[in-house]
Order: sequence, then C-alpha cells, then structure tokens
Amino acid sequence: MVGELLVSEPDKQRGGRLQGEFRYAPEYLNREEAFALDPLHLPLVSEPMDSANPHAGIHSVFEDSLPDAWGRAILCRRYNVPRQEQRPAYLLELLGPGALGALAYTRGKRWENANEHARLPELAQLAAAAERYELDPDAPMDDLMRLFMAGTSPGGARPKVLVQDEAGVDWIAKLASTRDSFDMVRVEAASMATAREAGIAVPEFRVEDLGERAALLVRRFDVTGEGGRNHVVSMQTLLGAQHFYHLGYADMADIVRRISNAPGRDLHQIYRQAVFNAMLGNTDDHLKNFAMLHGENGWEVTPAFDLLPDINDNREHVLHFGYTGTRPSMAALYDLGRNFGLSKQETSRAIDEVLAAVEQFPDQCARFGVPEVDREVLSRRVLSIRDR
Repeated sequence: MVGELLVSEPDKQRGGRLQGEFRYAPEYLNREEAFALDPLHLPLVSEPMDSANPHAGIHSVFEDSLPDAWGRAILCRRYNVPRQEQRPAYLLELLGPGALGALAYTRGKRWENANEHARLPELAQLAAAAERYELDPDAPMDDLMRLFMAGTSPGGARPKVLVQDEAGVDWIAKLASTRDSFDMVRVEAASMATAREAGIAVPEFRVEDLGERAALLVRRFDVTGEGGRNHVVSMQTLLGAQHFYHLGYADMADIVRRISNAPGRDLHQIYRQAVFNAMLGNTDDHLKNFAMLHGENGWEVTPAFDLLPDINDNREHVLHFGYTGTRPSMAALYDLGRNFGLSKQETSRAIDEVLAAVEQFPDQCARFGVPEVDREVLSRRVLSIRDR
C-alpha cells in the first residue's frame, strides 16, 4: 500500500465543500525505491497532507487517475451513480485497480470492480456498442456491459476502450464518434505520423480496420514490458493548475528543469512539440495533454499524445507561446527556443525539421486513408498556418 486517502462527506452548509487529506503508508516510506507521487506537492513525509481542494477533496495527482467526459459517463452509467454522488473519491473507488497509470484504489484490502481488458477480436463489437451508447445512453445494460468493462478507464472526451492483442500487448483503442465531422481516427493517425517525422517521440500506433468502422490503436506507455505500471502525472497537476489558467510552454519547461532525470532531452522534446502544435494548428494543447512518468531512471516526459490539427477552426491555442500569447508567430517560436535553453542553431534546426514534416501532412493523410474531402479541408488549413 502506498498510502491512505480520507475525504469528508460534503458540507451542505458550505455548498458541498469537501475536505480531504492523504498520508503515505509507513511501509511505503520505508521502501528503498519509494518516490513521491507528486514531487512538487506530495513530498515523502509521514504527516497527513491537506488536499486544499474543496471541489474534489483529493489532490490533483489522484484526479489524474479519473477519466474525463467519455470514460466518466461510462463509469457512472455502469454503476448507476446519481449526479449528487459523482464525487471524485467515490469514482476512484469504483475504478479500483482499473485506472490508467500505476495507482489503484480500494476501500478495504480486497480488489473489486476490476476493469477487464477486451481482446482485439472484440474491437468491432465494442465500436458498435460505443456508437449505440452515444445514440442512446439509456440503452439496455446487457447490450453495453462489455463496453462498460473495457471503457471506463481511458480519459478524454471521445470514445476509447482498452484492448490487448494476441501477444499480450496493451493498447488504447480510440474510436470514431457519431458527432465527428471528420474521419478523426485516420486524421489522428496522420498527425501522429507527421509528429514522428518531425523528431517527436510518439507511442507505437496503427489503424485497425473494423469493416464499416476503424480504430486507432495507441500502445500504452504506462504499461512496462514486464507487465508492470509506470506512474504518470499530468502537467496540469505538476503546475498546480485548476479550472481556468493562463500558462504556457515556458511554464512546462520550468517543471522539466526541476524534476526530469534528463532535462536537456526533455526540453528538446517539449519544444519540438510546441513548434509542431503551432504549425499543425493543434489548439487542443491543454495541460492534461502533457505528462511526465516515473520509470526505472526517475522522471521523464511521456511520448506525445492527442495530436490533431485545428478541427474546429479555433485558431487560438490553450497554452501561450510567450509575448504573442495563444496565437504563435515564427518570431515567438525563436524566442521560446531561447526560453527553453536552446541555442540559435538548435532552435533553427528544430523549426526547419518540424516545418518540413508538417508540409508532408497532406501526404500522411493520403497514406492513412483520410477521405479526400476531409484531406482537402484540413490540408488547406494546415498549410495556411505555415504561410502565416
């Protein structure tokens, strides 16, 4: 056991405020390999630490274990959790050992409610069930139970399930949504391939053809080769950001300098991703889409994930790039390189290599079978960003 979470019942006199604390278990603190779950906000001490979060009652590192819109809705539907009971601590208990990352949760000493990995041959059936659920969230439980068991852990706003292939490799399968205006599965595959060509580390991935549907399989970086787990913490947690925030790529650089086991490598990685997001128009660059994991050698930046062009034509990013704010310019990218500690030559090389890769985005779309009408719209949008 790593530690214990204690969360009060909602204080109805104070609008449902929650008080909570976390304490490391003595046996964990005595382990030679023990490390802080959040190196900036949960140091390895024996005293209980107040969550200071009246909305959730738990520290942000534990909220990282919870899925976002899609997974949370599936979880609440599976266990028929009324809205007033959908408190983070209770949802963690329902997730049990099924959360992504290295943490698992239980009220007692026995694990219950474990998510079961679906097998790859079941993926077409799961995709069809996800579509039924989106069209009718009140569909009969018998039709959706397998989806509930495989789909409550992954986060994000879009349908996802956990699957395992014949070799025992664990994947997140990202599915199409009935609300999609583009072929998001294939567009994301093209975006990830473009990022890889730009010198950015991305997880292993592939598109799985499911007949009438398709899925993007992304290999899980929280699962080790031996079947163990890596602990993962979002940049949102590390930066202590909640609700609305005004933070940028330079703020993440500060975190990397403080805790990374290889800050030079990780600074180059995040800087390239900043340039890539600017040039591809990935405006969904919020802080939960960046994370660090604790592996054998300590803390390091995770491979890049959730990479897409500006599907909704937002034009403004979530994170700022410096003095130009959330609308990056070439001058701002060069200035950001200096902020990351890169030389002028390193900055120029990164920008040139990312630009060369992004110019091939239309070809990557064709390679992954993005429909021609989608390809034309998104390619024009991406190339217009390049021209600006």
